[in-house]
Amino acid sequence: MKLTLKIKLLPTDEQSDLLLNTLKEANRACNEISGIAWQRKIFQQFKLHRESYHWIKSKYHGLSSQVIIRCISKVADGYKIDRKTKRVFRPLGSISYDSRILTYRPGNIVSIWSTGGRLKIPFVCHNPKYLPYIKGEADLVYRKGKFYLFQAVEIPDSNIGDIEEFIGVDFGQTDIAVLSDGTNYNSDQLKKVRKKYSKVRASVQSKGTKNSKRLLKRLSGKERRFVSINNHTISKQIVQKAKAEYKGIAIEDLTNIRKTAKPKTKAQKTELNRWSFYQLRQFLTYKSLLNGVKLVAVPPAYTSQTCNCCMHIGIRKGKHFSCENCGNIADADHNAALNIATWGVSVNTPEKSTMYCSLHS
Repeated sequence: MKLTLKIKLLPTDEQSDLLLNTLKEANRACNEISGIAWQRKIFQQFKLHRESYHWIKSKYHGLSSQVIIRCISKVADGYKIDRKTKRVFRPLGSISYDSRILTYRPGNIVSIWSTGGRLKIPFVCHNPKYLPYIKGEADLVYRKGKFYLFQAVEIPDSNIGDIEEFIGVDFGQTDIAVLSDGTNYNSDQLKKVRKKYSKVRASVQSKGTKNSKRLLKRLSGKERRFVSINNHTISKQIVQKAKAEYKGIAIEDLTNIRKTAKPKTKAQKTELNRWSFYQLRQFLTYKSLLNGVKLVAVPPAYTSQTCNCCMHIGIRKGKHFSCENCGNIADADHNAALNIATWGVSVNTPEKSTMYCSLHS
């Protein structure tokens, strides 16, 4: 499994200046290469290398051959997205490094190429256990006065054993996730934080002054980081619970839910667009792989409208569910989580499925 490891560099002031100069020089070269690609309509990396390498090498004496090759690759990758618009690169945009110009040394030291030569810079990594699995390129990123390396790592997947039971997870907006064992992760705190930032943004944006724009820039990302941390916490707890109980995890496949859902009010539409179910699914997916936990996705249709006792279609009103066939009354999300758990077993081992309507028994 491939992951991205975030590494914070701790350079001196002199090293910071050299890294900044390296970013600026490399991105100037990228813009030159982009101009050649756009003018001559050459976007394939090998052909673009042949057209631009010697010209860039003669003009940018401070850049090494390997950095120029990485710049050509960056431009070619940029044109893979869209060839109808000329690519322009920011002065402090990220640049990629490979093993020829970036190596990791013992004692949490990285040796990185710069326009002033090789720099040996200490770094901090909150997941050092993944350092032995480094494989591929790293991106040097300058963000809010600090330097980071986003390093690709390839971690071997844990063995997933045979399991017979699943924990069903129902994603929602009122409750972020409800598990089939009754565990509930409500969204009260999340909604409170979002309401706070929405109010602040509306107030600040209405002023339109320079100071208000600075404040918006300072506030940018705070809400997103809060949501991300929240999803990390929830997904970690779910995976640990499944691993401890030797169970798998069954979730709803909510792909295209924003297209198929029909919110009635503007507030409902806003809440739907803010719903971070995809991020939560991503976190569950990779954490399950790391911990050897089986994860399956089931169709979401009728999960909260089907009775988990008799498999008949019941009546759902908000958070309340009732079945006229067997008299079952339950929380709608918990009922859905139980159905998802049952259907997870059916998806995982269809030959052993016992999910059927009692009417047909």
